[in-house]
Amino acid sequence: MNRFYLILAMTMLWCTSIFAQPLTYAEQSFSIGLGVPAISNYDYSSRSPALTAIYEYGFSDKLGIGYVGGGALLSFAGSDYDYRYLDTPFTSEYNYVVIGPRAAYHFDMVEITGDSFWSNIDVYGGMFLGIRFQSYKYTNHSNGSEQEDNKSKLATDIFTGIRYSFHDQIGAFAELGYGVAYLNLGVNIRF
Repeated sequence: MNRFYLILAMTMLWCTSIFAQPLTYAEQSFSIGLGVPAISNYDYSSRSPALTAIYEYGFSDKLGIGYVGGGALLSFAGSDYDYRYLDTPFTSEYNYVVIGPRAAYHFDMVEITGDSFWSNIDVYGGMFLGIRFQSYKYTNHSNGSEQEDNKSKLATDIFTGIRYSFHDQIGAFAELGYGVAYLNLGVNIRF
């Protein structure tokens, strides 16, 4: 399945008819995507793909070799793990929600490289600082006992991404980082 995501991302990134440019002043962007789950040694009986929603607003005119954008991220992922210990069946359920502000710098690749090929591609990188909510539920099926635990903690991320458009306003994005997934792929709308 990981090869599928890689091939999909590469296909989207190198299409010949691309209209995207860096996010500029007062431009807005909304992205929704699915994340490739974190690598794990457990055999999950079910796992939801990480769902991510990102809003961004262009805060600056050209600043150096690009533009500054800022906004917010909301991500969700969950999984169930069924296992046996000493012939007793157990289930563990995990849910993660990550929310908070983020900022990105969108590079003007034409200015950096002097090549018009890059005028069609929005390359960016940035930082996220928010809160990660975690919930855990453990069930012993032999006696019906349950334990629950809920935590919240600081969540940070450094990410990099690339966007391109099928049309002036609708396109696709790929982003590497770690909110609740290492790689997010999805749809981007600019307005």
